[in-house]
Amino acid sequence: MYPPTVNSSCYGTIINNNNNNNGPHNTTILNNSEIQPLLHPSDQMSTGTRTPDLPGYPKLSLGTAPPSSRWRRHLTTDIDRSYADVILIICYLITGLLDSSSISIWGSFVSMQTGNTVYVGLGLAAPNENARCIKSVTSLAAFCLGSFLFSRFHRFFAPKRRWVLCVSFTVQSAFTMAAAAVVTKTGKPHYSEDIEWHVLLPIALLAFQSGGQAVMSRMLRYNALTSVVLTSIYCDLFADADLFKLHNRERNQRVGAPVFLFLGALFGGYFAHTAFGVAGALWMASGLKLVVVVLWLVWPAKPKPVEGFPDGLERV
Repeated sequence: MYPPTVNSSCYGTIINNNNNNNGPHNTTILNNSEIQPLLHPSDQMSTGTRTPDLPGYPKLSLGTAPPSSRWRRHLTTDIDRSYADVILIICYLITGLLDSSSISIWGSFVSMQTGNTVYVGLGLAAPNENARCIKSVTSLAAFCLGSFLFSRFHRFFAPKRRWVLCVSFTVQSAFTMAAAAVVTKTGKPHYSEDIEWHVLLPIALLAFQSGGQAVMSRMLRYNALTSVVLTSIYCDLFADADLFKLHNRERNQRVGAPVFLFLGALFGGYFAHTAFGVAGALWMASGLKLVVVVLWLVWPAKPKPVEGFPDGLERV
């Protein structure tokens, strides 16, 4: 009598009860799948790591999404508006560049439509004195059209969706570049009263995109920071009961808006007296628009409620 021998197999454990192989019942196969795997070790699946190696099929990772899916998810999330007022303050710098340039070369505004409304009234009162009324009407009409279309675009898709914000500022930059290209090609008008296509076209392009920029304050729910108005900001700033309080975010916003617009106007005036001319200021404004596009691409996403997190929030 010999002790039974045990042979391991990938299909179980084979036990020979004795060394006499004369009977068919002397060999027992135990189905101990908990001890021995039924698949070859190289074909086992590790949770979240890899799939079995099948001929003709690529190896897939179950724990990592493709780059295209990650980018799609990144672009289709809403941005966190907590500090988006910083972007709107940068827009005041752009407004200063554009309006200082348009006033110096065409004698009308492309962003602040209060002044254009006054010019329209003066022009209707004395229609034969100058042609500023026509430029102001062009700017005012283009601004209103831009506000109408950009607001519908944002509301149709999503006001704070990342890709929507990027597309909006990309279009604004394209319109600003087109106006800069026209000014670079044709130069400054010989007479300030000239009413030609190379005067009215850039005015309309810049005013149209300014309407889209002004809409951003509504989409991001910072209604005071329209980037095209300062009078109400001055009023709210000095009427603030907590004007001299150390920590006052709204006061800081109201200070930042006129300061950045002043800096933009300063840079615009500087460009007007250099070899770059007004076109240089317009190119700089279009470049700043692209900077804003990059900022939206890397801006933090809006936190979403998730069960299991201590604060109930998770950043996408």
